[in-house]
Amino acid sequence: MGNVLNNDFIANWLNLTQIQMKITIELEAKLQENYGLSLKEFYLLLFLSEAPEQKLKLQQLESMVGLSQSAVSRLVNRFEAKGCGALERMACRDDRRSIYTSLTPIGQHKLDRALVTFEEVLLAAFPEQEVAKLLQQMLRIKQAEPK
Repeated sequence: MGNVLNNDFIANWLNLTQIQMKITIELEAKLQENYGLSLKEFYLLLFLSEAPEQKLKLQQLESMVGLSQSAVSRLVNRFEAKGCGALERMACRDDRRSIYTSLTPIGQHKLDRALVTFEEVLLAAFPEQEVAKLLQQMLRIKQAEPK
């Protein structure tokens, strides 16, 4: 890929990451302000709500939430320490070393309320035309790359 094309590709990528960072910061602030949830806690509730039986092993949550095993464990511990009753932990019947974290009805209610705010922030903050333009430019640059 030529130097000019490469620079445009990188510039577009950086623009996309700046948009993503700005939206992430706004999501974090609104979730914290309205529900006392961090973005990682929100994702934890979301992934549990989508899982079969609304429960997952801590090891499964690592890649989903984007944290290490110890960080996921600390996240769940902090969440439980809030005493809001959104999560419940239980030992795995098949493997006593594994721990399941499950979403409670209280957690589902908390998530349902937070989802409304999450979607509102995304709809208001997501510069749809700008992102579409950047993605189209990146695609054109990628397609222009000699094979």
